[in-house]
Amino acid sequence: MSTATGLLVIAGFVCAGYMLGAAHAIRRRDRDLEVMRRQVDAQLLFAEQQFKKQLAAERDRRTEERVEFAYEALGRWLHDLDRTIDEVWSGAHSTEESIRAKAELIVRHWPWETLVVPVEASGARLYWGSEVRALIRKFAGESSHFVSRARTALDQGLGDGARADDTRGRLWESFNHMHGILDEIRDQARSDLGVR
Repeated sequence: MSTATGLLVIAGFVCAGYMLGAAHAIRRRDRDLEVMRRQVDAQLLFAEQQFKKQLAAERDRRTEERVEFAYEALGRWLHDLDRTIDEVWSGAHSTEESIRAKAELIVRHWPWETLVVPVEASGARLYWGSEVRALIRKFAGESSHFVSRARTALDQGLGDGARADDTRGRLWESFNHMHGILDEIRDQARSDLGVR
């Protein structure tokens, strides 16, 4: 029986060794699975962060494009205002009836047409900076002096004398002031866009 006992002891050791090996393999497998799970979680987190960064970059790019479009619309409107002011100035100094009539028409419709942001640029106003909007309000307020003086100059005509010279002198001051405010708006727009 001693052989049978020896075999039983050996079988017990083999079984215990097998069980210990299996338990060790299970623990090792669990550790490997945990390491793999952590690696997958880290990769998923990294991919999610990269995706969010890409979305934010795309959103910023689209916003930047909209802002550039908005300021291009502002630039076109400011150019039109420059030309309109010049047309009124020319009309006040012209002997040609058609030029004077056009200037009178501009002055008559100034608050309802000239100062109104064009329809194609109205949506762009959402992207204009607060400083730009404040300068546009300043321009609108100051334009009342220009229009008043232009109306007086157009009504007086090109007569000679101190009164006509005084009127044209005041119109000249308003003319320069209006262009100065438009230049301030352009400077602020460039600053808003990061252009030096």
